[in-house]
Amino acid sequence: MAIPFVSRKRKNPRNMEADAKFYPAPAYISEVNINTLAEEISSTSSLSPTEVIGVINSLLVAVPKYMMLGYKVRLNNFGIFKIGFKKDCNGWDKENQVTANDIKELKVMFSPDVMLKNRLKKPTFVKFNSKYLPEDDDEDYIENAENESFESEGVSES
Repeated sequence: MAIPFVSRKRKNPRNMEADAKFYPAPAYISEVNINTLAEEISSTSSLSPTEVIGVINSLLVAVPKYMMLGYKVRLNNFGIFKIGFKKDCNGWDKENQVTANDIKELKVMFSPDVMLKNRLKKPTFVKFNSKYLPEDDDEDYIENAENESFESEGVSES
C-alpha cells in the first residue's frame, strides 16, 4: 500500500525571509469516519456495524475519562494517549512556587506502539497531482476530480 503525497509550496519556518520552496506533504484524499470504520471492522468480526459504533463510542467516552483522572491510556498494539500541559511560565526555582495557574492549557499526546511503528516502516509513496486534492478542507474536490482522469496526470509512482 503506497502513501499518497503532493508537492506544496511553503515558506521555511526557520527562515521566513527566504523564498517559498516546494516540499512533500501528505495527500489526504478524504476522511474515514466512524461508519466506514464500523463497516470494515464488522466485516472481520461477529459484530454488526451498529454494535461496532457502540463500542467505539464507549471507547471515546472512556479514554478521556481516564486521561482526566491522571492515567495514561494504552491501546495495545496501537499506542498510548496521555495528557500534557502547555505552560504559562519559564519554570520556578522552588517546587512550592508551581501552581495550577502555571498551566495554560491541556494537550492530548499520543505515543505510537512499536507494532504500529513497525507497520508504517519502509513505506512506498505515490505522488498525486495536487490539482486533484483540496488545498485545505475543500469538501467539493472529490466531485470535481471525478470528472478528471487520474491515470496520466493524477498519480505517479515515486
